Amino acid sequence: MSEVTQKDLNVDMETIGLGRFRQRNESAKKRDAEIETGYGQRLMRASLPLFAKQVDSWLMELAGYKNSARYQMDVVELDSKLVAFVTIKAILDSITKKKPLSSAAHFVGARIEDECRCSFLLRNNETKGGGILLGVKKRNGRAAKLRHLRSSMKNEAKKGLMDYWVAWSHRDKLNCGLNLVERLRTSTSLIEYVNLANGKRKRRSTRFVTATKETLEWIEQYNEYRELIEPFWLPTVELPEPWENVFKGGYNTRGTSLPTVPFIKTSNMEYLRGIKGSLPEPMEATNLIQQTPWRVNGRVLEVMKHCWEHSIPIGDLPSREDEPLPPVPSDFETNEEASKLWKQSAARIYDRRVSQISRRLLVSKLLFIADKLKTSRFFYPSQVDFRGRIYNIPSFLGIQGPDMSRGLLSFSRPELINNDEDAFWLGVQGANTFGYDKVTLEERFSWAKDFSDTADRIASDPLGHIEYWREADSPWQFLAWCFEWAEYASTGRIKSHLPVNMDASNNGLQILSMLMRDEYGCHATNVTPTDIPSDIYSVVSDKVIERLRADTATPIAHDWLSFGIDRKLAKRPTMVWPYGGTFYSCQAYVDDWFSDSLRKEGKISPFQDSVRYAATGYLSKHLWASINEVLIKPKECMKWLQEVATTLAKENKPISWVTPTGFPVLQSYKNSTSQNVSSNINGVATHVKWYTDADTISLRRQKQGISPNFVHSLDASCLTRSVLSANAEGIYDFSMIHDSYGTHSNKCHLFGSVLRNAFSEIFSKNLLDDFMMQVLTDNPRLEIPLPPISGDADITQVKDSKYFFC
Repeated sequence: MSEVTQKDLNVDMETIGLGRFRQRNESAKKRDAEIETGYGQRLMRASLPLFAKQVDSWLMELAGYKNSARYQMDVVELDSKLVAFVTIKAILDSITKKKPLSSAAHFVGARIEDECRCSFLLRNNETKGGGILLGVKKRNGRAAKLRHLRSSMKNEAKKGLMDYWVAWSHRDKLNCGLNLVERLRTSTSLIEYVNLANGKRKRRSTRFVTATKETLEWIEQYNEYRELIEPFWLPTVELPEPWENVFKGGYNTRGTSLPTVPFIKTSNMEYLRGIKGSLPEPMEATNLIQQTPWRVNGRVLEVMKHCWEHSIPIGDLPSREDEPLPPVPSDFETNEEASKLWKQSAARIYDRRVSQISRRLLVSKLLFIADKLKTSRFFYPSQVDFRGRIYNIPSFLGIQGPDMSRGLLSFSRPELINNDEDAFWLGVQGANTFGYDKVTLEERFSWAKDFSDTADRIASDPLGHIEYWREADSPWQFLAWCFEWAEYASTGRIKSHLPVNMDASNNGLQILSMLMRDEYGCHATNVTPTDIPSDIYSVVSDKVIERLRADTATPIAHDWLSFGIDRKLAKRPTMVWPYGGTFYSCQAYVDDWFSDSLRKEGKISPFQDSVRYAATGYLSKHLWASINEVLIKPKECMKWLQEVATTLAKENKPISWVTPTGFPVLQSYKNSTSQNVSSNINGVATHVKWYTDADTISLRRQKQGISPNFVHSLDASCLTRSVLSANAEGIYDFSMIHDSYGTHSNKCHLFGSVLRNAFSEIFSKNLLDDFMMQVLTDNPRLEIPLPPISGDADITQVKDSKYFFC
């Protein structure tokens, strides 16, 4: 197979993006669902406020009628915005088609009746109405939804729990729809009537509803614009252009219809245009990262394709077949409790099926790109976000993606590994990706040496020995490691292409602990030297166990202790805590952990399904309290940052700062006016919600955003400085993921030393004082609170910490 050219890739980026955009639109048209398109949503947002006023006047008029028609008595019970939304949606769903006025009106009237039916259910059956509508939501297709809604209402009426619903007549639906369509026509410029002749002699004409000429022209212009700015960004086979300023670098789009991609991904063009000239350190680091050449790991690709084609789920590679539903209990119809538990279990499987759909789409795109590039050397044009964090622009197949994406990628340039010293970090990579990563580095390397024979069997026949590698924490990266390690173990030397990454021990907490000079936090996150790696997640989970043991009078506490509490429970909630994690996100993570323990580890639940959520909610409270109890100093830092942002926001001022590497950060979240319509069309809660930025700064969003954004700006600075320093020391290939730094195994010792020096250099300064002075310089008349009192940790000790990044 010949290598792909850059011209080929440019054409693909244009045509695939164009095809993807048009396919979405055509699919929506075929399903009479044009409201789902970009132009449909824009038209809805523009039309709804004005039309809702017209509907409100009409409903007030109907309320005054003494002898009302059936539909008039029902529709006055609805909210005017809801009626307006349902009407516009019904029309927009086929806006580019011509429909006879009578058909369009009847269609609108039927949709309004659906809403009246749902409203009637909720008013007349407060006990089960909401549950019935949730059941409707889980059905696929409007016909199935309506069948469930009608049969459920009929059954409830038979039991005497509510009145029967009397369906609208054809005349009611038609009159209701005609009134609404006419008001939509006169209050907006969306639609018009046209008379078209029909019949054999064309003597009769029919009135049709169609989009106005202005509407159709706007849709065409909108689509043309969106087609141009929605390419399918791919890696390049030519070296990306070096960044020289915020508008010059990355993709070379000259001679193509591809849009220019700016250095900073932001919608704030005023901020972007205000950055003059170059940003030396951030741009040079980005240039070095995007100049790293990559190739597809063909051996991993072939195994992955086989597993995908034969529905063998491994890691984040899903099965192509849906998870089966549990058997329906024999007494489903008569045993209400059994019926309820089965439905809850089935609902969780339905939710997992929905998530599988997006994962399957990801796999198909991933394999498509990998196949296209499997014989080529390629690069990742990159840019930064508004905090200075570096991201690859192409999606799907990338080193910043999930395990299956990372497992498919290798450095194009090899490094020769001749001995165990060069191979040390390669061995550590195997232990880390397998999941043997809570021990010393020496123990990890020893584990890899002991695993050599098994690695050789896996490399010789990965599908025949799938049981040895599929249970690894990162199975696809581990498989890629087995291929290389088997060769090294048998020959004692290898030309290594494998990226070897060194991961931070919760980089967010490391940064907050360094900012506060917090001895406890620095020790718990491996900022300061330890003989064995510290594990903040185990510290938190141990605290949870301590709290549960103190509450054994509560039966649920005893049940959780019997079930088993491990570090995995604490990992995700603790990991996101420095970035604005909330108690509600903690609850969701706890439930995910519990589900994984049952499904993946085969544990037996000590709880009935009926008390499951109460049990996970109880555990979430103890976990959240434990996190906040352990992380005292980092919490003080976050609180102070929030106070500073709040002080400025109260004066309607954004907050800005320049990072240690010279990147200008602007946090300016505006207040938004929200318009929200909730509809029970076909029993589904459909939300149309949009925001319009106001002129005022949002106090809530500024407060929520400052801690994660400040921390991210500092981790970006450390990565930037580390890449520049490493390159100066002779490292040229980089596998960078914010808090995971990678290169070749024989360069990891050097890279590890360089990155520790970079962190020491940056955090040896009092960054909170620097931040406060920047804020005061920009806002001299404001009283900014002083930073919290810091501890006595010696940040320079990070240079000697083996487990800071490992």
